[in-house]
Amino acid sequence: MRLFLGIDLDACEELKDYNLKDLVQLEKAINYIRLKIIQKHLDNGVIFRNLTNIYIYDSVKIGKGTVIYGDQHIRGNTVIGEDCILEPGNIIENTTLGNEVKVIKSVLKDCRIDNKTTVGPYANIHTGSKIERQCRVGNFVEIKNSNIGVNTKMAHLAYIGDVDIGNQCNIGCGSIFINYDGKNKHRSSVGDSVFIGSNSNIIAPVTIEDNAYIAAGTTVTVDLPKNSMCIGRSHETIKENRSTYHKNVFDKKFFGTDGIRGVYGEDLTDEIAYLTGNYLGYSASGGKVVLGRDTRLSGEAIAKQLIKGITDAGADVINVGVVSTPAVAYVTTHIGANYGVVISASHNPAKYNGIKIFNYDGRKLTEIEELEIESHITNKNVIIKEEKGTESSGAEFMDSYYDSLKNFIGSLKNVKVVLDCANGAISDVAPRFFRELGAEVYSFNDSGDGTIINDGCGALHPEFCAQKVVELGANVGFSYDGDADRLIAINSKGKILDGDSIIYIIAKRLKQQNRLNGDKVVGTIMSNMGVEQSLKKLGISMIRTNVGDHFVMEEMIRNNLLVGGEQSGHIILREFSNTGDGLLASLYLCKVMKETRRQLDRLDDSAHYPQIMINLETNNKKQIMESPEMLAYKVSLERDLSDKGRIVLRASGTEPKIRIMAECNKLSVAKQVVEKMKKFITEHFEL
Repeated sequence: MRLFLGIDLDACEELKDYNLKDLVQLEKAINYIRLKIIQKHLDNGVIFRNLTNIYIYDSVKIGKGTVIYGDQHIRGNTVIGEDCILEPGNIIENTTLGNEVKVIKSVLKDCRIDNKTTVGPYANIHTGSKIERQCRVGNFVEIKNSNIGVNTKMAHLAYIGDVDIGNQCNIGCGSIFINYDGKNKHRSSVGDSVFIGSNSNIIAPVTIEDNAYIAAGTTVTVDLPKNSMCIGRSHETIKENRSTYHKNVFDKKFFGTDGIRGVYGEDLTDEIAYLTGNYLGYSASGGKVVLGRDTRLSGEAIAKQLIKGITDAGADVINVGVVSTPAVAYVTTHIGANYGVVISASHNPAKYNGIKIFNYDGRKLTEIEELEIESHITNKNVIIKEEKGTESSGAEFMDSYYDSLKNFIGSLKNVKVVLDCANGAISDVAPRFFRELGAEVYSFNDSGDGTIINDGCGALHPEFCAQKVVELGANVGFSYDGDADRLIAINSKGKILDGDSIIYIIAKRLKQQNRLNGDKVVGTIMSNMGVEQSLKKLGISMIRTNVGDHFVMEEMIRNNLLVGGEQSGHIILREFSNTGDGLLASLYLCKVMKETRRQLDRLDDSAHYPQIMINLETNNKKQIMESPEMLAYKVSLERDLSDKGRIVLRASGTEPKIRIMAECNKLSVAKQVVEKMKKFITEHFEL
């Protein structure tokens, strides 16, 4: 067999008149194949400036409007998006390029580079590296086995190996990430908005948190906290507060803490749905978008607009119907789709709906990606391709998701379980699934009626499930929310276990098995101080993020951690998924119960400090939250609490509310603090 550009010359019918044993004839034959492949791309709208030394494998896919100059070797399963520019002198192999990517005299192998990124000249990106959109990779930069965030710049002569770098960073010229100590390889992590000066050395393993500033010529050998400045000679480092530097604050109109959400027909309109889909379809560049929804009645109308927007922009839709949010994330990664979209307002009442978006790897979008979609919506930049995409059913892919869960847990024989399905996405699936595993199942709120989704039931009302567990003498109870991305558990005595307790149980078990990476978990600013102290006694530390499971996930990836989540019940088990999965988390708890032969009441011995939280309805969230007077008053109250409590104020990302939470080892004090904070806001601001 003689192969040229992936084509078997001996088996090619079009070459039957050529004598391939004759060198002259062979040369003519391979040139015919070369030009035939080029012609195929010309017919598809690719622009060739000249044809000198262009060798493109038959398996390569290239989008319309891409401009290709001479001296190109494009091999393997490479996929190139639309409107790219390939200047002379590139070698590209098994690589995916997004739209509007520019590559100049560079080598790309086994990597992924997203939209509007410029590479080169003389860059070398390889070994599974992923470069997000709008980055700049300078000349003579090498990137190996690394993940680079959105809008990050890497100046010339930098070597970036085995590191995860966040969004909007600046990596100076000649900077080197050293991952090998002569014996073992290590990996480093860099947060968002980090500046690394030229000729700096970052010696793994280190974690550099958000907004750190590293001066030119510095050698970093220790972890750097947020907002720190590092100036070092030789191996010394100096850290101080970088108080004059602030991370970018994103002012978003449509996206909240978990996608776009609001009352259908008011905050979330058909136009917003269409334009969101239209952007995703364009960004997918002829690829695939997985679409699912929960049981809300408005879901079908929103799906119709999303599908039209996506297909108008030339991408295909894989419609998996009524399924959970984590199921969409799984299918997205399983079939190699560009995006996954879920139509759901999660735990909110039926009149609300929303649009959640996942990237190709099952992660939720970064804030910069959300801003790009917002710009598309605001400017109404409708993109309609001549060749529109198609819609097809994706029901067949769901079996793989459920099979993976069954293989993980095995038999649940002799387990008596109560399920509260919230009349949501897994109303039909969850009871059937647990029964197939051999459990004795008592299922409630499983009608799938979207008009009563989350209505007095589910993860926001676990007291219903707790009552049923006691009445029926069950071993355990599980309350899901409308899209089943969160879980609240009930032990056999009817005690409610929130997300903090679930994280504690799973982390404790992994620690016992020596499988808890870094002996760390990720929580949020709302995670209970008592649980944090209980974890600390086990030798496990907690990293806190802002509220939102995408912030939790970003931190887990940055530190290569396995367990994280929110008090509200979003539990991320990164061994299996990049998003919160209520069904998976409930199965994991059952697995721990089986392995230890203990009920949840014996597995959860964590302490919980009293937390008092109230919601203050207001249409003036931004002014109140940014007020210096309010912040100063909050600081004064926290000073009185000392290290025995704390106050958390945050604006809801989905509703017109400010959430006031006080936590203290004494309930009476927490109540007093909340009332003082509420009184101050109502007396000093117009709600």
